[in-house]
Amino acid sequence: MEFPIVLQAVEGAKSLYDWFGYWPNFHDAEVISLHLNRRGPSSLALHTWEMTKDVDEKGYFVLSKHIVVEFVMKEVLGLSLNGFNHQNVISRLGIERSEGGYRLALEDCYGVAGYLEAKDISIRLTLGKPEDA
Repeated sequence: MEFPIVLQAVEGAKSLYDWFGYWPNFHDAEVISLHLNRRGPSSLALHTWEMTKDVDEKGYFVLSKHIVVEFVMKEVLGLSLNGFNHQNVISRLGIERSEGGYRLALEDCYGVAGYLEAKDISIRLTLGKPEDA
């Protein structure tokens, strides 16, 4: 998938695109933290990876390019979330421009689902698996 036009102004988005060589859809990514602040930035961190075509000795697809992607949101304008639990796997993450800035849509698989809207977003990357993986 080509680099989305909507993300050209988002700091850190091009680095994520370059890491994978395409824009990820975050299928089966796990939400590892969500911090909401009424003043100052809020954040949503997800652990994602690339699923290869290779299969390991147990019959599972081999996962590579593990990375924690943190969406830093300035001035959260609205949200609707439900289902948060001990493991929050999403089927997809959508990002689009909204009237007030950006909208992050978490499509449910198991656990949290919904959306967050913020005036502005940026992306921070931490290569590898999260510490609690």
